Amino acid sequence: MIKEGDYALFFDERGKKRLIKIRREGRFQSDLGYIEYKDVIGRYYGERFETSKNRFIWVLKPSLYDFIMKIKRRTQIVYPKDIGYIIVKLGVKHNSKILEIGTGSGALTTAFAWILSKEGLIDTFDKRCEFIELAKENVSKVNPEAKVNFHCIDALKADFKNEYYDIAFVDIDSPWNVVDRVYNALKPSGRVGFVLPTYNQVEKLLPYLDNKFIDL
Repeated sequence: MIKEGDYALFFDERGKKRLIKIRREGRFQSDLGYIEYKDVIGRYYGERFETSKNRFIWVLKPSLYDFIMKIKRRTQIVYPKDIGYIIVKLGVKHNSKILEIGTGSGALTTAFAWILSKEGLIDTFDKRCEFIELAKENVSKVNPEAKVNFHCIDALKADFKNEYYDIAFVDIDSPWNVVDRVYNALKPSGRVGFVLPTYNQVEKLLPYLDNKFIDL
């Protein structure tokens, strides 16, 4: 049942989508007419609603894909096709302890939070506080109960617990600067991933991983 404060995907008869937070007051408005939010509360996802102009809109339960594609962003984000590979490759589970360096707009943080139960946690770091605030808002939409600790600090100045994390993910311009710190923060046999947009960055990073990480 749809409650006030829930998110819903409004899907019209032309295939257009809008991600909406349901409120007691107000209405969903488009060129196909409007639907009062109060008429949606108490109904079920998947139902069809008739607008004020006798057109039809379906109110659907958003998927993780919908949240990420509609995410508020101020940076480049990791997209679903890459997120799926990252999650599988790193072996993210409901109880994983995850270290993330480079929060950005929080797309990957959002995906991690979607998976985690109360037994898992994320420590995510970014030196840009405005990115941290945006990521907090984005993550809260999918799993407000997820244990996500947001840190507005340069990862080079942060204190990481030794052998604490199952997984680390690094998305910063110069990841080689944090390799030693990430290595020490991971549990034995922990996994780490990096996002690097250029071949030159990959070429520079690889020597820093030698003699530390095995399955490259």
